[in-house]
Amino acid sequence: MILSRFQIPEWAQRWLSHVPVAVMTALLAQELLLSNGKFSIKENQLELAAAISAFVVAITTRSLMGTVVMGIIVMMAARHFM
Repeated sequence: MILSRFQIPEWAQRWLSHVPVAVMTALLAQELLLSNGKFSIKENQLELAAAISAFVVAITTRSLMGTVVMGIIVMMAARHFM
């Protein structure tokens, strides 16, 4: 409510537009690359496979539904066959 009375400069608005992406990246990186507080790709192979495939679908289709479905399908298949 207080900030609604101030005019934010254009450079600040551009900078703030990157905050959600940075926060999401930090949360995902921590979840996908750390295991018990230590860097470990081997222990998170299934999650990484699902995340990478979902990322590819997100970039190519720009579809939230397709991205979520791809991540779920890859994770289900990986858990079933491994």
